[in-house]
Amino acid sequence: MNKKEREDFEWASSFYLYADLDKEWDNWDEEKLFEEISALAWQPFEHWEGEDIYNEINKLASSVRQKIEKETNE
Repeated sequence: MNKKEREDFEWASSFYLYADLDKEWDNWDEEKLFEEISALAWQPFEHWEGEDIYNEINKLASSVRQKIEKETNE
């Protein structure tokens, strides 16, 4: 994950998590990351699996980045 992707993911995570991930989150293994995401899940997502929340965060981050790049290239 490059710096821009990390920043996008951290921005998008605020729509799903009630607090920020630790600054070292991108160095964690998947199991630890999914557990932490599950623990920080905002109430509407508190019964979701960490991996499912991660996937939603990643989709939002990627979609917004694609939109930004499309808008800036037009």
